Amino acid sequence: MKDIDPEDRDLLARIGRGDERAMASLYDRHSTMVYSVALRVGRDSASAEEVTQNVFMRIWLAPQQFASAPARLDARLAILSRNLAIALIRRRKSSQELSRLPPFDPISHTEVGRLMQRPHALVLLLPDADRQVLEMAFFEGKTPAEIAEKTGFAINTIASRFRGALSVLRNGAADAANASEDTGLEVLDLDTHTEFTARKLHTRDVTFQMEGLRRLTHSFVQSPDTILQELVNAAVELCGADSAGISLETEEKSDANYYHWVATAGQYNGFLNALLPRYPSACGVCLERGRPQLFRVRQRFFDIMGIEAPLVTDGILLPWQVEDMRGTIFIMAHGRTAAFDKDDAQMMRVLADFAAMAVRQQRQQHALLQKAKEAAAAAMANKLAHQINNPLQSLVNVAYIAAEGMSDHSTKTLGQEFSANLRLLSSLVNEALALPADGQIRN
Repeated sequence: MKDIDPEDRDLLARIGRGDERAMASLYDRHSTMVYSVALRVGRDSASAEEVTQNVFMRIWLAPQQFASAPARLDARLAILSRNLAIALIRRRKSSQELSRLPPFDPISHTEVGRLMQRPHALVLLLPDADRQVLEMAFFEGKTPAEIAEKTGFAINTIASRFRGALSVLRNGAADAANASEDTGLEVLDLDTHTEFTARKLHTRDVTFQMEGLRRLTHSFVQSPDTILQELVNAAVELCGADSAGISLETEEKSDANYYHWVATAGQYNGFLNALLPRYPSACGVCLERGRPQLFRVRQRFFDIMGIEAPLVTDGILLPWQVEDMRGTIFIMAHGRTAAFDKDDAQMMRVLADFAAMAVRQQRQQHALLQKAKEAAAAAMANKLAHQINNPLQSLVNVAYIAAEGMSDHSTKTLGQEFSANLRLLSSLVNEALALPADGQIRN
């Protein structure tokens, strides 16, 4: 029995982190086979669409179950599609009431793909009630009766809401040939772009480039905390860019704050620490494709974002990844329509590797520093414990002597000794309490 394909395993892992683009890619790889099996079993296109929707919804809800199985994913999905199609036939035969309900218009196979690939378009295009009906019908596979019970809408309006929502989606897709036109983004594969690969715009000074990389390497060793900023400064200088930047996926990965610009240079310098949404995003397209991209940004994009910034008339965008952290590095021109060539792309590949190494080193340094702080805190706590024991023992002795009348010292002298030891003990206790609860020492 063959193991799961490595690309499928990677996509399932990303789906487990909520990556909708990975879900769309997995759908593209296997939906035709899933639909074909369901159609052959049920001999009904509407039923086949329903089965296909249910199969991929199961993947979305529990991707780890599919990733952990030793069998190939396509084989498992074929069996799942067959079983769900048979179950659907049996369920419909046993429910006369269901057969009398007004049916939904069937969604074409192409439109199922659009629904999986453009979830944000639904949010933007549809009224809340219509979107709710469409999502429950598509993503949850609910019947009109179930949707009516869940939402409180009259059952005779469910089908019309569904048809209306689907009509909006169809019209929106027809108005824009692709998502890039709709959002003001144009993102194209750099290595296969004929016009770009034919460019020869510059005669690079190799000595100048090597000196730039030498300074960058020196900064990597001497100033690791600022290396990402040095990288974008070098990108502007070495590639003759108007702007450059580095983005990271945020830890929270919320739709509104998905990408963090951790370094910027040039005309986009003012966007340092900007947080950008998950969609629309050229960074997201680049990370999904996993290859260098040629990109341009029109005014439409900035209108959607509600910001003012120079248009991007030519740009190169490269992905990089360190363990579970992903990001992009990019250069931009704000007027020249052909500002970069393949030599710039090669330089950017080097800088992308530097970015990945820099982030890895920063994470390793942070982990080592964390361990060092924890070790130092433990040592300090141990030292304080020994220091506290001395005045505490002295207090015990003084109290015992006073109680037994065994000392020639006056009551005043004993009281002074007691007070001194008490103050020392109080000071040490306060010092111990000042240690943070997480064991870290804060300067």
